[in-house]
Parts: sequence; structure tokens; C-alpha cells
Amino acid sequence: MNLTKETYYSLEANNYYMSNSLYNSFVNCEAATMAYLAGEWVEEKPTAFLVGSYVHAWAEGTLDEFMSEHPECFTKSGSLRAEFKQAEKMIETLKVDPFAMHTLQGGKEVIMTAEIDGVPWKIKPDVYVPGKRIVDLKTTRSIRELQWSQWNKGRVTFIEQYNYFQQVAIYLEVERINAGRSEGDWLDFYMVAVSKEKIPDKEVINLTDHERVMVELSRMMVIMPRILAIKEGRVEPFRCEACNYCRSTKRLSRALYYKELEGDCYA
Repeated sequence: MNLTKETYYSLEANNYYMSNSLYNSFVNCEAATMAYLAGEWVEEKPTAFLVGSYVHAWAEGTLDEFMSEHPECFTKSGSLRAEFKQAEKMIETLKVDPFAMHTLQGGKEVIMTAEIDGVPWKIKPDVYVPGKRIVDLKTTRSIRELQWSQWNKGRVTFIEQYNYFQQVAIYLEVERINAGRSEGDWLDFYMVAVSKEKIPDKEVINLTDHERVMVELSRMMVIMPRILAIKEGRVEPFRCEACNYCRSTKRLSRALYYKELEGDCYA
């Protein structure tokens, strides 16, 4: 399937290609993901997602187009809503920093595809400098605040909380195969992070860790056979019973014992 900017996020493309976001979706709830791929479920994008998209559109040079396509950015009087005024502050925070702006220089939103163990994958890095690095622009609540992780049973950085190294591994491996380099010959990977705090924080974070990339790719190879079996209809998808899709289609069959509500009962 030939991918373009217009078709990259289409349902047809997501049915044909695996991607970091689709992989995450399967890990979070298999049933919701299959309902989405069948065209039966569309998850409404939260405002926080649109704020991140606003900042990304600026970095890509398509902010005017983004605003024309998203009238929800504005109040009835035509002024920017408070959330997007904050996004403007985040953009200004990056614009005045020469090192951040230098790191964001390169090819923008370059579409690449490659097969990993026979499965077609797609990526669209925020910034791509061939032969040198991939750069991802991330907006986050806080760069330095540690968050509780049920998986790690402790407080971790936002990078570990959202397992951004999984995205790093997928992007680097697809780019390597696409470029025709030998196994393990990955580029450097950087993140330009900007926070949504009243006074935005910013950092350029080096995520170049090839040992961690190997770990993430190995984990992916363990999970992918089940995902493929679900997509092919050979295995019934698991319901997480916690997401919007599962709540909207929930049917009760028993009484829940009160102690099941303690902790993360769906973990």
C-alpha cells in the first residue's frame, strides 16, 4: 500500500500496517483495537491530544492548516482557547532556545515503511536526519515530576511511564531496514520535550541506548504472534474492561466482590 500524508492515518493504512500507536492500542485493549479496525469504534481525541498536535503542527510548519481544520481551538469570539494559548507559550519556549531549534532541524514527518519478521510497519518521525538521527517532539505534563507506575511498582520518569523506548525501538528498526543497513546499525535518537506547566520547561533528551532497543524489539517479537492471530480471527480479542470502548459495550454477568476494587483490579 502506497502511503501519503493524506492516507497515513487512514483505516485502510492501519489495517495493512502495524505502527507504534496501533501496537500500543493492542497492548492496552485488544477488543477496542479490533472494533476500531472494523470501523465500529472511534475514540474521541481529548483536548490534551489536540494541544500536542498544535505544537507538532508548528514544528512541521503546518500550523495555519491545523487551525483551519480544528475550529475547536477557538472560542465563539474567535480567540484561542486557554489550552491553546498555553500551547503558544510552549512554542515560544522552544523558539527562543537555539539548541532546541537546532535539534529540530531536518526532514519533517518523513514516511518510512519496512517489514519486521514479515509484518509491514510504518513510521513518521517528527524529524529525520538521514545517517545521523531521529528526533521526536513530545509535549508532557512535566519533564521532571516522577509518576507512579503500576507496572514498575514505583515512581518513574514520564519516559518510562509511557514506555517511549518502545517507540524508539520501532522507529530505529524500521529506519535501519528502510535504509538497508546491517542488523544493529541504528541511528541516534533524541527527544525534544516541552512541558505544559504554567512556565513551560524544556529539555533535549538523548535516548540513544541500543541495548534497550534490543530489549524492546525482543519483547515485541514475543507479543506480535498473538496480535497477528487476533487480526486474522484465529484468537478472540481480550477485553480490558477499563477503557471507553469496554465501558460502552459492557454487559454484567455477576456481582463484583468488593475486595476486587482494591488496587488495579484490571492489571
